[in-house]
Amino acid sequence: MMGSPATEPGRSDEEGPQRQVYVRRFAAGKFAVTRGEWSRFVAAKKIGNGDGCAWSGLPGAPIDELNPAASWSHLGFAQDDNHPAVCVSWDDAQDYVRWLTERTGHRYRLLTEAEWEYAARAGSATAFPWGPIASHEQANYGADECCSPLAAGRDQWLNTSPVGSFPANAFGLHDMNGNAMQWVQDCLALSYEGHPTDGSAYEKDVVMTLTGDLAPLSGTTTCTYRIIRGGDSNNPPAFIRSAARNFAPVPGTTLHNYRSSGLGIRVARELD
Repeated sequence: MMGSPATEPGRSDEEGPQRQVYVRRFAAGKFAVTRGEWSRFVAAKKIGNGDGCAWSGLPGAPIDELNPAASWSHLGFAQDDNHPAVCVSWDDAQDYVRWLTERTGHRYRLLTEAEWEYAARAGSATAFPWGPIASHEQANYGADECCSPLAAGRDQWLNTSPVGSFPANAFGLHDMNGNAMQWVQDCLALSYEGHPTDGSAYEKDVVMTLTGDLAPLSGTTTCTYRIIRGGDSNNPPAFIRSAARNFAPVPGTTLHNYRSSGLGIRVARELD
């Protein structure tokens, strides 16, 4: 059952209506793609570091804008090869899964949004896979009010934590909720009306007419944006719920150049 009930604390309208989705067999990465794995891809493909990264912690630009000095390998906080790779754009993610496919002979891709929620829930129906209440013993996330880091209990990190630092869910997957957000394949849609129920990605590219806070997106198309899931180390509990949805890029950036120190990827592999 995908989406959240109206009674779930922290819920937004974009998480409905709830509906049953059927998902075919697939494999998902036990961890998010790590900085060490990403560095091997960068070296093999001889690619640069891109056009900068937002929320990097480095001085020199407003924190929510792309800082040209920042990249996956140069952040204002410490990471090692076991931390999730961040500052990864949508285009970067697509290049990575193509490279994995070419290198291994298996078909790798991003998870669809339905697959991601199925994997995150791991059979649960509560807000979090471990129960109805967020816990720093179970995940790396921020303070109750957006958006600032908080270290408490098992969660010793103000920014990203090494993958596997928290217990796996019932499917054996780590950090589906918290630590670093993850790109998924789907284009932006502000409800599940008309979404596929077979687990495939929503990729219908239509012009949007929006009001309120999202009015600046009016006139752009849905596939100008892609869904991101999972929340990150600076997000409040509501943002790391299994049903919570977000999207990128922010206005003024594109899927080619938008990168954030809270955003990485997890891969899926198709099974016969």
